[in-house]
Amino acid sequence: MDYKKGYTVKPKNILNSGEVIFTDGTNEIIPNQVTCEAYGYTYNSASATCQAYNFSTVLENKFNNILNNVSGGSTENGTKNTILNGQEILTKGNNFNNIINGEKHQIENNINNSNVLNGSYALVENQGEVIISGGGFNEKLGMSQTSFIQQSGNTTDATQTSLLTQYLPLTYIQKVKNSVIGFEANVIGVNTGIGEGTTGDYGYVQVTGAVKFTNGLASTYHQSTTHIVQSGHSGMNITAVMKDVTATSFGIAVTGLAETYIQWTADIKLFRNNIQQTF
Repeated sequence: MDYKKGYTVKPKNILNSGEVIFTDGTNEIIPNQVTCEAYGYTYNSASATCQAYNFSTVLENKFNNILNNVSGGSTENGTKNTILNGQEILTKGNNFNNIINGEKHQIENNINNSNVLNGSYALVENQGEVIISGGGFNEKLGMSQTSFIQQSGNTTDATQTSLLTQYLPLTYIQKVKNSVIGFEANVIGVNTGIGEGTTGDYGYVQVTGAVKFTNGLASTYHQSTTHIVQSGHSGMNITAVMKDVTATSFGIAVTGLAETYIQWTADIKLFRNNIQQTF
């Protein structure tokens, strides 16, 4: 995440407790209320901490394991408003608003608003992810599946900016060890009319390629970008690329225009082939 205008600190990471730790680029910082709320988080006056979400105790999680429709699966603590239809499906806890169909799928902890359409052995690891599963080699999770993920964000200048999964702070696509992932991304940037340019001017690019992630999550990308709408027709010369965001995550990064406020969306399809051998 970039520094907000007028601030010399920005969010660095979110602890399991929900507390947001900030950084000045070198040191970890506990922000004050004004800084915390400027980045869209909630300030807890009682503990003098900046919170991305409220931490649930085990007791609260058990109480919240409600309003589920479970047919052929099981839900761990803190699962709410979730439908499991099939056999041997498992939610790992703190999962809200998911619909899972098929057999032997698993939703990782703290994943919400996701959907497995069919198949078996899907592994849901991203917020708002929709998966078609191709089954498990030797009954292993997530070895063969197609995913759909939406990212979005805003830019106000020509600085390269990583888009956010489901527009959630510091949330990107998770890397997968020992895998090759093909990708197709349709990226649209629209001028909101603040700053330079004309409201409604836009650019539309497609990014296609593949990335290999090693056992240590080192990455190698091969990709190409096609301008579906040329800048001469849309009024905006924008670019986008798939790249690492952190040591454990990746996603679409976009580059807009100086002094131009652009709203971005990226609709991303991922094709995953995950092997059991390490490389």
